Amino acid sequence: MTIEYLALQGMRNFASLSLSPSPQINLISGSNGSGKTSLLESIHYLAYCKSFRTHKQKFLIQHGKPSLTAFCKINGKQLGIERTAKSERRIKLNGEWLHSAAELASLLPVQLLDPTMFKLLEGSPQFRREYLDWGVFHVEHDFISLWRQFKTAHKTRNALLRQGGCELNERQIWHESLAGFANQITTMRKSYLSRLKPVFDEYLHSLNPDLDVSMSFYQGWGKDKDYLETLNQGWASDLKQGFTQLGPQRADLRLKVKGVPAVEVISRGQQKMVVCALKLAQAKLYQEATSSPCIFLVDDLAAELDITHRKALCSLLEELECQVFVTAVEAAQIADCWSPSSNVKKFHVEHGNLVEALTPE
Repeated sequence: MTIEYLALQGMRNFASLSLSPSPQINLISGSNGSGKTSLLESIHYLAYCKSFRTHKQKFLIQHGKPSLTAFCKINGKQLGIERTAKSERRIKLNGEWLHSAAELASLLPVQLLDPTMFKLLEGSPQFRREYLDWGVFHVEHDFISLWRQFKTAHKTRNALLRQGGCELNERQIWHESLAGFANQITTMRKSYLSRLKPVFDEYLHSLNPDLDVSMSFYQGWGKDKDYLETLNQGWASDLKQGFTQLGPQRADLRLKVKGVPAVEVISRGQQKMVVCALKLAQAKLYQEATSSPCIFLVDDLAAELDITHRKALCSLLEELECQVFVTAVEAAQIADCWSPSSNVKKFHVEHGNLVEALTPE
């Protein structure tokens, strides 16, 4: 899975931009505020129809412009997204209009390594659930349907709780429905994690052999308790709170060092290695399931990493044979981290203009 051509209009600092990236390694350098991260953000936007920097999509549009357009060619397919300042969005794939951004998930499987990635360790369980479910979604075809059905039943139960309850027979119908979906979702998550853990351990050892991080899963309710029983027993308490307190919507992936949350005891650089290992492991499982590599967006590779760990990470990215877009303030910070056999293209961004640096013969 590689982007063969990328074009932008009216996005952030780019009035107009086009490039034909390398199918392997793309190095983007430039001073702070020049547009390096915006270039990665545009690829992320094509994959998810959202930014990794802001929830307010209107800020993606260049000041004074009525709209933005992002377009790419990927494996022979053509994808374009237009967003107006009035929050209107249109997605077109191979000339056909798409009604949902969810259809893009398999077309552009993007993995992001940037300053926000620390949320996987220090953020709320929601970030770890999203990480986990991205992987499950791509290997379990029924997962998204089950999750949507669970959310519908969960929403209905919460509405009943806010209304003050319901008759026992109606309650049991929704409890049985919820329990059925929850058990299937949890089984899929556990199955995925059983495959993820050894791959994560292997990548973490390659990045930092002295770091030992354990991985465990909290399913969202008592480990040895039946979820239907949990719902029935928790009805009175949930009624008082006005929402369903336990379930797969509260699941968490727990990462610890000697029984203590990893974020509490390891350095910032070590945290980055842990998150990188998580993302590399997920990309590896995706590749095994689909026979296609992910696309990696790596913003500010040099931050928190010395040259030894930078080279270790870059070597593992090359082994995955995936397309990589990497940014740094100084080109020298990332130029010597790659194998001579890799297809490397270098770009420099300045004041919203992108120039490809020609490699001497």
